[in-house]
Amino acid sequence: MATTRLSDVIYGPLFLPTTIQRIAQMSRIRNSPIVSTDAELQRFANGPGDLVQMPFWNDLTGNSNVSTDDPAQNAIPNKLTQGQDMARKIRRNNGWQSANLVASMLAEDPLDAVAQLIAEYWVREEQRIMGLQMRGVFASPGMAGNVLDVASEDGAVTPVRFDAEIASNAYALLGEYGTTLSAALMHSRVFFNLRAARAIERFKDPATGLEFDTWDGKIVYVSDQCPREPGDTSGFKYTTYLFGNGAIGYSEATGEGGPKKPVEIESNASAGNGEGVETVWYRRHWVMHPRGVSFSATPASASGVSDTELGGGTNWTRVYDPKLVRMVAVVTNG
Repeated sequence: MATTRLSDVIYGPLFLPTTIQRIAQMSRIRNSPIVSTDAELQRFANGPGDLVQMPFWNDLTGNSNVSTDDPAQNAIPNKLTQGQDMARKIRRNNGWQSANLVASMLAEDPLDAVAQLIAEYWVREEQRIMGLQMRGVFASPGMAGNVLDVASEDGAVTPVRFDAEIASNAYALLGEYGTTLSAALMHSRVFFNLRAARAIERFKDPATGLEFDTWDGKIVYVSDQCPREPGDTSGFKYTTYLFGNGAIGYSEATGEGGPKKPVEIESNASAGNGEGVETVWYRRHWVMHPRGVSFSATPASASGVSDTELGGGTNWTRVYDPKLVRMVAVVTNG
């Protein structure tokens, strides 16, 4: 029986579409209401370069005029004004040698097995990068009004736990828009404290079949990328993020804006003492951007924005009204 090689799987016509579909299906965050895309964002993502410019119209302001039948009174129209939101494409890649995938190559369906492994990796990577973005966004001075910090610096002795009352105070930071918050991203310590309090419920999406945890009517995502910082005296402080629908814009870059070779096989004939080793390289360019907070810095490298730059508060500038940025951060002791 012939041995299935990595190149047999990767260069098959179904591998790339299968993997792309699997990533999209497995990503809980991308399947949630907090992530949205539109034709304009997709168009920008598909364009050349890594800078994604997203102009927007500011809300209409000013009181209405009192109507009169006096022809001498002329109303002065208000101006329509635009703002500019900016994002950077996230350009990432990784490679795996055939030795790392040997179990998958022996599976009944190698294509499906390899696609599953790679998709699982990229779903974790998307979540990790989103955590870095949130750290940077809420460290920005312009987002101070969207942060509720009630944590005790002596968290081991006088801890302040995340609960419905604290969350209500966080919702109020957005005023009437606080009712639009629909999801929470929290550290596992916060999640397990809520579960111990019997506050977590399980929900299955009838459309996708994905199961979600919910709290206070909100979908819960758990990630230890959420900040965990030591208190000044004892214990730790944890940051929980609350999102409204469409708070994150997402688009996978294709065409001129995407990688020239999304998948490529590198073969080293002399490796393995002449047996040969194949390496699959998987490349992605995508936009995952918190709407209303512009990435205003210029990356140090022309090749793309780094993890450190995404997590730096000085690189982000709020361009929406604070209440229209559909995100708040809550700092507690768990």
